[in-house]
Amino acid sequence: MPLGSLVHQLQQSALTIDLAQRTRRGQQQGQRLCLRGGARVARALVTSAVARQQGCSLLVVTPTVEEAGRWTALLDTMGWPTVLFYPTSEATPYESLDPTSEITYGQLQVFAELLRGQEPLVVVASERALQPHLPPKVVLQASCLTMERGNATDLTTLARRLGQLGYERVSTVEQEGTWSRRGDIVDVYPVSAELPVRLEFFGDELEKLREFDPASQRSLDTVEQLWLTPRGYDPLIAQVLRTAAVPAGLQALVGDQALASLRDGETPKGLRRLLGAAFPQPATLLDYMPGHGLVVVDERRSCLAHGQQWVDHAASHLED
Repeated sequence: MPLGSLVHQLQQSALTIDLAQRTRRGQQQGQRLCLRGGARVARALVTSAVARQQGCSLLVVTPTVEEAGRWTALLDTMGWPTVLFYPTSEATPYESLDPTSEITYGQLQVFAELLRGQEPLVVVASERALQPHLPPKVVLQASCLTMERGNATDLTTLARRLGQLGYERVSTVEQEGTWSRRGDIVDVYPVSAELPVRLEFFGDELEKLREFDPASQRSLDTVEQLWLTPRGYDPLIAQVLRTAAVPAGLQALVGDQALASLRDGETPKGLRRLLGAAFPQPATLLDYMPGHGLVVVDERRSCLAHGQQWVDHAASHLED
């Protein structure tokens, strides 16, 4: 963290304290503070110092994914305990093709940190993250599964729960979103983590949790808790559509086979575009951020231009 000490000095300066006070007053009055000029390094130093002075989390919004990547690398050198890059897709919500698993898994990694209340932290995203493309926060949070050492868990119930979360049962766990069982040992590879976790049971009691290397299958460090998000958003959408009245036109949109598999408890592909049918008020990344955090929009006019271009593109797909 070569710039961490500089941020620490800046956050104690009179200028930073004044900026923080102005920001707080602006939040109370529904106003924003606009800073002009300065290179990206200077902007990152100022925003980090103000956020750290207030002891709050930081959301940085940029015009493009490329700019978000540059901000992420820069903020990582400024002493923040956690800096998260939030990936976004250029696709609109109404296209039949879902975003790649890498994008979805990357988003769920961010939500895993946010929902567990890890503060203070930084999230960097493009303006696309402000579009309503997510299930409501309470829905995603309620669907997550937490397992700790000493918990009593019926393995049959656990298998059913993993299936509901969209995890695929395999013989050997090597990829995210899969799980396996060998006797009293259950391996799970969370989509929101870097390494899979091996659960060792004695009867119904969870005795040990250890990360392991998916290549060699060798156990690594012991962990106290396994925190699982759904494998994606499709299982949440499917659950709502399965229990609610079928929206008009759904059969023609997804096809008879997909609708039949949905009613049979399966999760057909391409459900992401039905997010608005399942949840009348989809969420944005802002809904998942801490309420007292600081939001910084870099190059606001460029963000507006990129956002309007995406909205026009989405409107044409909605018509189709």
